[in-house]
Amino acid sequence: MSSQVDIANQALMMLGASPIVSFMDESVEAEAVRVLYNPAKKQILRSYDWNCASKSATLALLSDPPIDPKWKFRFSLPDDCIRVLEIFQATSGTGAMWGDFSVETGTLLARIDNVACRYIYDVEEPDLDPHVEMAFVARLAVDLSYPLTASSSREGNLVEIAERKLDEARTTDSQERTSKHIQINTLQHARM
Repeated sequence: MSSQVDIANQALMMLGASPIVSFMDESVEAEAVRVLYNPAKKQILRSYDWNCASKSATLALLSDPPIDPKWKFRFSLPDDCIRVLEIFQATSGTGAMWGDFSVETGTLLARIDNVACRYIYDVEEPDLDPHVEMAFVARLAVDLSYPLTASSSREGNLVEIAERKLDEARTTDSQERTSKHIQINTLQHARM
């Protein structure tokens, strides 16, 4: 249940930098956090299909059609959408993926006229999974490292930590869902 300031201070602690009380503090640390916090958060959220940051919504059909003839319909994306994961026909009730779509400037283009989508949203910090939070903290520490320490070797060390934290978060997150992979029994397949 960490706040934005808690997360920023965890990243600053990894650097050995002074903590902040608020993003509006008059310090070099707070200024760097103000600039780099949201891009780092969105990068982490866009990097994977996180359980704690995904939800579904039926999309609103827009009246003006797409310019590209490949697509027939345009839809408005939810305001909190960071990344579209999949689309499906909203009324089918099956949740079957419909595959083809394109995202352009806050709209979704598709060939079907009744679309719902599963997407990554800008989840509030207290609702982040602890592993995702730590991956975010490590990513933010990487982004803050050079502006605050001017040390490229420290930045390199933090990159390794951030990659490890991101891998741990992805592994843990993937264990809390049904696998989408189809496994083939190679012995049985060889007999065919």
